[in-house]
Amino acid sequence: MSINSRYSAKKIAHSFEERVIVDLAGVASGMLIDNLVISSEDLKKFKNPSSGLPVLIPAMPKMFDHYEIFAVNKIEVQELIYGSVDSSYVGCQLSFHTNSFIKNFKLKKRFNKKLDGYINDILLARDIVKQFVKDFTSVGAFQTRNIPHLGHEKIIDKMLDYCSLVVVNPMVGPKKVGDINPEKLQGLYESILKPRYKNRIEFLPIRANMFYAGPREAVHHSRIRQWLGFTHFAVGRDHAGAEGVYADNAAIDMINKCQETLSIKVITHSGAIYCSRCGNVVLKDDCKHTEDGLRAISGSDFRDSLKLGKIYPFASTDIQKWASRNFDYLKI
Repeated sequence: MSINSRYSAKKIAHSFEERVIVDLAGVASGMLIDNLVISSEDLKKFKNPSSGLPVLIPAMPKMFDHYEIFAVNKIEVQELIYGSVDSSYVGCQLSFHTNSFIKNFKLKKRFNKKLDGYINDILLARDIVKQFVKDFTSVGAFQTRNIPHLGHEKIIDKMLDYCSLVVVNPMVGPKKVGDINPEKLQGLYESILKPRYKNRIEFLPIRANMFYAGPREAVHHSRIRQWLGFTHFAVGRDHAGAEGVYADNAAIDMINKCQETLSIKVITHSGAIYCSRCGNVVLKDDCKHTEDGLRAISGSDFRDSLKLGKIYPFASTDIQKWASRNFDYLKI
């Protein structure tokens, strides 16, 4: 099951214009209506991490016929979203290029068709999730922006202990350079993993921007899946982080603090590892052995192996063959 919008993702890793349209679609669909900020005063509620992330529309004259401007302290907003990271962090660079934002705006007509298409994508995704829940009762969302390795398969296994259906639900919006285009992974899931899991997984992207904001974004993502109608969502080690700026379990700790404010059940895990003493890929939470025999499993390492035409030891052979054939096609 997929959304086939007329507006396929392009090479827009640094496109603020595209990010704005994706955010506007999130607000107009209702998914992010509570996150829209139209004054500096509105930012106060986001000091509580359970509110998710603020959505601010930057002042871009080429996109709007008219608007009213308000200003915020750029550094304060970055610290609110990202914590104590350097302004050169990829999330800051991708998300913010100004301290001037707008309210009471009117989008130029030439953007309306794309905006309407994205709104329809979001509403269609919500309708599909509602049908999944009707058919399966317990339906979990698994967000990943990587080609699946054995660690991802272990996470799916764990989710299926709680859910009758797992929906791979990647964010579709501009990404940092080097990421995989998640929409293009549908063929892999449909041809390889769906049969492997006896039709207990589906692939359904959602139009939304990534911020790479780590623990704060884990809550934000949970709220989005709650709005979509999922009953469960998975948050793991370094969820929505980049460049190693967040502690491994920071997102899990944040979710544990905010779970009572959410109606969706968040399944947490500390990521997958290879344990030489277990002789297998396992979830770190399920392994009692010492660090000496443990090896990390990394989506970045998997991508690097594919680039070099090497075998990655912690990914299924059939997935590696598919990914090798399609690697250039998959890149942002």
